[in-house]
Amino acid sequence: MHIVHELIDPDADKVVRRLSSSGYQAYLVGGCVRDLLLNRNPKDFDVSSSATPAEIKSLFRNCRIIGRRFRLAHIFFGSKIIETATFRANPRADADSGELLIHRDNVWGTDTEDAQRRDFTINGLFYDVEEELVIDHVNGLDDLKKRLIRTIGEPDIRFQEDPVRILRAIKFAARLGFDVEENTYNAIIRHRADIKKSSQPRVLEELYRLLLGGAARRSFEILAETGVMSCLSEHLGLLYGAKTGAVLDQEVSARVEQSHNSNNQDWAKGWLEHDLPSVATETVDTAPAFQSSFSDSVDHDVRMELAWNLLGQLDRMVAEGKPTSNALALACTLAAFVVPDILPDDIKPSQAADMVQELLQPLISQVGITRRDAERSVQILLAQRRLQPTRKKRSKPMVFVQRDYFSESLALHEMISAARGQVAPDLHFWRNLQKEGGIDPNQPPERKRRRGGRRRRRQTE
Repeated sequence: MHIVHELIDPDADKVVRRLSSSGYQAYLVGGCVRDLLLNRNPKDFDVSSSATPAEIKSLFRNCRIIGRRFRLAHIFFGSKIIETATFRANPRADADSGELLIHRDNVWGTDTEDAQRRDFTINGLFYDVEEELVIDHVNGLDDLKKRLIRTIGEPDIRFQEDPVRILRAIKFAARLGFDVEENTYNAIIRHRADIKKSSQPRVLEELYRLLLGGAARRSFEILAETGVMSCLSEHLGLLYGAKTGAVLDQEVSARVEQSHNSNNQDWAKGWLEHDLPSVATETVDTAPAFQSSFSDSVDHDVRMELAWNLLGQLDRMVAEGKPTSNALALACTLAAFVVPDILPDDIKPSQAADMVQELLQPLISQVGITRRDAERSVQILLAQRRLQPTRKKRSKPMVFVQRDYFSESLALHEMISAARGQVAPDLHFWRNLQKEGGIDPNQPPERKRRRGGRRRRRQTE
């Protein structure tokens, strides 16, 4: 494995070289090194250095220091940001508390300590642009060759330090097509309920990354088979038939015992000497099968098949570079469980709206979906009624086409047809109307600003 220097972003190269010439250690680090070694185009480039944020800012006028839990230097080149971090040590090294969850992470360290505190071995690689050398303190190159996702250090500890790492492990496994190393995989299941300890915005951000990273279907498959999906949202887990509770614990126990008997691994022996951790926060074990006022018309297994196929269609959209959004991804996730029920002519608009809200509301409360994304998802789902061939001539279709959510709605309409192995019969009609209206379907829609600008906070005396 080697890195072609021409694939490195010139601005990231400039940042590293300026830091190095100023007497600091500086390397490319993390996902960009991993992707370059896999001959993939990195989405962005990160730098790690012995320079502190203040020292970095003194070298770059286009720099801004951000963060409280994790202070970083953002170096701006137009709209591009080169994220530059200081080498850190594990903040737990001198801690006596029994609490493993990390709240602040600003303990400076060496490059070796920085590599060892990262999440997974494949993300712990440094690249020296001047020497053109990959620096590996964590055996990440070997795991890249084996195509394995493995935590750096004990996975039980690493996932308790930051439970969002569970979602990151699933993201990398799905996106890269890697396997999750057995010890890491079992720890994901054991600590799945710790996800609830993380802040909702961070969890939601990772959920959208799973959906919009080009591997939504595989990501959801892993979420379901590990039981993480039900810990993220009981409602979502019921819809997708995710595994839960005691069944998963028994499966892990059996795998570990088998591994212990065959390989006599120390980690397996140590784990078997302790009881399974209690998962008091996971309550879906006794939850009833998904039932709702609109779930009887189509068999749930048929809905699930359509739902999985829709996730595959979302991956196709991402691969083709078509515009997507959080709201479209959310609508795609739920469409199979409500769209068939709101299409019949005898369903009134108010009834259709109630059906969509009934399906979406539990997800809003359990995952913390923003009002903005929730409202747009409702619009996209309800628009499927208007896109049916029997309805296209009602009212004024051009007015509908000019709605800011129309392109996303038509994209979902096309995805639903493709997921059923069909071609939307009225697709050309709507595409032609878009052309007549001067609307480019390949451009992300502009969201209208609220009238009157930003709402000001009311002054109190």
